Amino acid sequence: MFSTLAETRFAPRWLHAWSVLTVGATVALLTLGAVVTTFRVGMADPIWPTVPWHLALIDWSEPNPGFLIEHSHRLAGYIVGCCILVLATGLWFSARRSWLKWLGVAALAGVLVQGLLGGFRVVLHARFGTGFAVLHGCFAQIVFSLLVSLAVLTSTRFAVVSLPLEEAAGVRRWSLLLTALVFVQLIWGALVRHTNGALAQRLHLATAFAVVAAAVWFVHLVLTSPAARRVLGRTLIWLGILLALQVLLGIESWLDKYAGVPMPEMRIPKTVGQASHRIAHVLVGSFILATTVVQTVLVHSFSCEPKASAESACLRLTAKQPDVRVSNNVSQLEGTA
Repeated sequence: MFSTLAETRFAPRWLHAWSVLTVGATVALLTLGAVVTTFRVGMADPIWPTVPWHLALIDWSEPNPGFLIEHSHRLAGYIVGCCILVLATGLWFSARRSWLKWLGVAALAGVLVQGLLGGFRVVLHARFGTGFAVLHGCFAQIVFSLLVSLAVLTSTRFAVVSLPLEEAAGVRRWSLLLTALVFVQLIWGALVRHTNGALAQRLHLATAFAVVAAAVWFVHLVLTSPAARRVLGRTLIWLGILLALQVLLGIESWLDKYAGVPMPEMRIPKTVGQASHRIAHVLVGSFILATTVVQTVLVHSFSCEPKASAESACLRLTAKQPDVRVSNNVSQLEGTA
């Protein structure tokens, strides 16, 4: 049983464990990034690039809390970059599918681009304002979703579970639509956090209703398809929990930031509770996007290569059996003669 599962895996077990570890490190990086934006300390140090051990070289009596938060974020970025370098190298030499190797390369390229965007956000802030900050925040969601997908793609479950091509076409279409809506919603959210624009606020709120409606219909389609329900059952539970939590966090964040307080100074939280609501709202949004991306990957994995290989082997074995019986009969007749 275990040898069969090992052969079915698209990558060694240690790579799956490492990909999960990389996702955990990326969650810590996203958390620090959300803290940086929430307290508006992205420009606490206008010098970039800096070495990973920069905090060990400074006089700790000088920097303010914003400086420490920003450089903790940069250090976490270096750590995630090293994790993805190991993951991409391991996939390139150990993955059993060429497309999985190239996804590892894409993840490495993505984190490099993300690092450059973070640097441009610092050195080009005077010229472009918060433009690169918004782009940096949105691209982070893409990289995170790709890393979560790699954790799923290297698991045994993905290799042995697939949705037949002829089933649940509507589920596939709605999985793509839901993922697109969630990503658009995150773009509006990034604009609200960095620019506080009135149009972005309205679009962020309106798209939230669209996401919830699309998610409800998507769940309905999955539950009416036994095959899709078998593939996505666990992810539907996570999606429901995350959406409910996100709605509550969104309401709290909105009230903390805007209710009865028209002053722009309230863009920066005054209490730990206000800050935690906004940071959690950002993180749960990232988790929702990653969940919808994983669901999209699962429902489009209609071609399961290990299964096809096993079926081909059975067909070859069946095709050979008549030849064996015929040769045995010929041998018996020759012996009788």
